[in-house]
Amino acid sequence: MLIVAFTYISWIFFSPLNVLLGASIGILPPLPILIINTIVYIPFIYKLIKYWLRIMMKRVSGPAAGIDTVDSGRAKPEPGDEWGTATRRYESKPESKLYGSKSDIRDPLTIDSGFFVKLPDLDSGEELFDLDELRVRAMVKSRVSSGGWIDRSTSSRSLGSMVSTDSTHGRPFRSRQPTGEASSIDVHATVMAAVARSGKFVPGSRIQIKPSDIREKVFAGKTPLTIILIIDVSLSMKGYMKEVRKIIGRIEHETRGTKDRVGIIAFKDSGAIEVQTPTTNWNKLYRGLARLRISGLTPLAEGIMKAIETVRRERMRNKNIEPLLIMVSDFAPNIPLAQSVGPGHAQFTPVRDLVKAARLVKKNGIRLVTINVNTGQIHWVKLLKRPYHDALELATFLRMKKDGFSSVVETILSVPKFRESFSSYLIASIAGGRTYLANEVMKMNSVLSEFIASTQAVRKIDPATLKAAEEYLAR
Repeated sequence: MLIVAFTYISWIFFSPLNVLLGASIGILPPLPILIINTIVYIPFIYKLIKYWLRIMMKRVSGPAAGIDTVDSGRAKPEPGDEWGTATRRYESKPESKLYGSKSDIRDPLTIDSGFFVKLPDLDSGEELFDLDELRVRAMVKSRVSSGGWIDRSTSSRSLGSMVSTDSTHGRPFRSRQPTGEASSIDVHATVMAAVARSGKFVPGSRIQIKPSDIREKVFAGKTPLTIILIIDVSLSMKGYMKEVRKIIGRIEHETRGTKDRVGIIAFKDSGAIEVQTPTTNWNKLYRGLARLRISGLTPLAEGIMKAIETVRRERMRNKNIEPLLIMVSDFAPNIPLAQSVGPGHAQFTPVRDLVKAARLVKKNGIRLVTINVNTGQIHWVKLLKRPYHDALELATFLRMKKDGFSSVVETILSVPKFRESFSSYLIASIAGGRTYLANEVMKMNSVLSEFIASTQAVRKIDPATLKAAEEYLAR
């Protein structure tokens, strides 16, 4: 507004039209000449602002970098953005002969080995999203291009969501002795280390600095997240499509317009497939979401393994990425990993494979949270009067104490009720994360801030809490 006002006043006083119409330069012209100058000024400043916005949208660095914007008006697809049309004929498929409740495949040897070779068929089943709705949302951009402002919570996070204490930018808050080549030498700390080593300082003498005295700065700053959405598109998710859409909408709200990158992995049938590699372009993510169809079985462990594979590939490109896995499912696994199907393998391998996959997440230093869309699980929250994760954790520890089990994993695998309904907690607890119910996620002020904080916290069950819970359940 200041730029518009300044240029308008300058134009009124110094317009060439003043001379042509008999007025003087630098003096406020009469009203008729003022009106003519204003009429000429409006299209000129409109073109100027539009050109400035176009330049800002092409920037690759600075405050405006990474903001996803387009010109105002009716959007038209650019090359590569066209929506494809289905060309494959519909073919009916025989109903699967694999039956059984959650995690209850009694005889893995009856599964054909070719079942695990075939990738999930994303073209079969019921659509997860309304394609027309996705097309509309794909064209809704930040209001920056039309002269408005983007959401303040988004613009303030344009540099990223993760507070890193080992980045190369930001605010220096301490110094340390470098393990390799020093990235940024802290002169003051280096001199103090040399003085401390010599034990005294004589005025007028020179300080001898040795390699062991060198200190480097440690910065604290924002760094982008690499978010992998692991979405369950098996047939059991048919009743929870609304919850899945809401969760993805919250993730979009907090990542669109930032430098956080989001990828999509879908799993069903016998495996998992990467629908979209991590990107900041939500138009690409919309095209990936449009491909999702609900059908088939639930290979939970395969979804986690595929996400680990994606993170490893991304780390080959940039070793400093901050990965966050967000798994959305009803957590009713009924298909084991392919390598688990063999002679002598124990029953309930789908849940046991979840333990293996979650331990690999922890070993690879990847943050993970799980979101359970099964609304029936809320009875644990009501029974123990705690958030979902804390309620399941308390129930597990109470049973572990009662039956004399030695670990959380042993307790869940040994208790049939827990094995069938505690998969989300099992994955999160082993991987060092936290599990949430879908309705808990929708009540959060900032989903990503909550997820990051939960993966950094160290939780322990207080003995007094266990005792109080035992007394409460005994009543």
